[in-house]
Amino acid sequence: MKTAKVFLVCGSGGVGKTTVSAALGLALAKQGYAVVVVTVDPAKRLATALGIGEIGDDPKPVPVKAAGSLLAMMLDTKRTFDRLIEKHAPTKTQCDRILNNVLYRKMSDMMAGTQEYMAMERLYELYAQGKYDAIVVDTPPMQHALDFLEAPQRMMRMLNNSMLQLLLKPAMAVGKKGLKFFEKGSRTILKVFDKITGFDFLQDLSEMALAFQDLLAGFEERANQVNTLFKNPECQFLAVCTTTANSVSETELFAGQLRNYGYALSSIIVNRVYSGKVPSAEALVADKLALKRCLGAEGAEVVAQNFYNYVPLIRRDKKAIQRMTTLVKETVLSVPLFEADVHDLESLERIAERLTALTQ
Repeated sequence: MKTAKVFLVCGSGGVGKTTVSAALGLALAKQGYAVVVVTVDPAKRLATALGIGEIGDDPKPVPVKAAGSLLAMMLDTKRTFDRLIEKHAPTKTQCDRILNNVLYRKMSDMMAGTQEYMAMERLYELYAQGKYDAIVVDTPPMQHALDFLEAPQRMMRMLNNSMLQLLLKPAMAVGKKGLKFFEKGSRTILKVFDKITGFDFLQDLSEMALAFQDLLAGFEERANQVNTLFKNPECQFLAVCTTTANSVSETELFAGQLRNYGYALSSIIVNRVYSGKVPSAEALVADKLALKRCLGAEGAEVVAQNFYNYVPLIRRDKKAIQRMTTLVKETVLSVPLFEADVHDLESLERIAERLTALTQ
């Protein structure tokens, strides 16, 4: 395998990104590697494609015939946030104070809804464990992928400039006596807030502030580590697209945006491709005569007409793939349009065979 250990699979919704992620994980497992495929999409397409039923935050083995191993999981942002607290809290007492704090529970629920930073945290957690030879991440649809990739920087900005600092830093600075004074001066506002929220805001804020003061540096350190991983040669960005004009244009735009962030698009997988050789006009006439001898005039006409209908699509897809080659530093791979949807491991193996160049 190449130096890459992390594959970030990006693409618009509906292009087969989840299926390609699963097939890439299978291809890597067949090469003898220990692989985990991670999806941040709450839809259950990954589990369906792998034929393993429900999946959750703990990696679940996929029963494949391979020299390596394949596991799959779906991000649980709430659990990831809790583990982050457990990791950076200096004592178990402080950890318990935060996890049991009403304000933290409400805040973590809100953060769980946004997902991006916790997805990056979970990715780095898996990476740092050193248990896997490769991690394949099925990212959100392309319009959200940059939010996903920028999550470490946004987390640092939030910690340095956000309401979190406005709430926590003054509270930490004044200590318990100051908090009592703050409570007295803000009694009316807090009573209204308490009625709206249904919990004792100031008490929970002060407890969380004192418990959180040792955690902020740890959050920022991890955000920097994730950002560094993105720029590491061990991390590859892959784009999945189709040959439609919109998909090609979106992929070109995404490649440019990646460059602006200092990342490089390693490879592109063009999915659902009409492929085949387009013979010359003379060869088409000869082929039609051969078909007449085998199928009769009527049968030959049907088959020939079907082929003529596909010729423009074959030419379109060839041009689209040529455009894609200008965007990447390594390779463009194509996956043909199959006669049926990919819905099981046997179908995935057909795609995995097309992706072996990424696993060498």
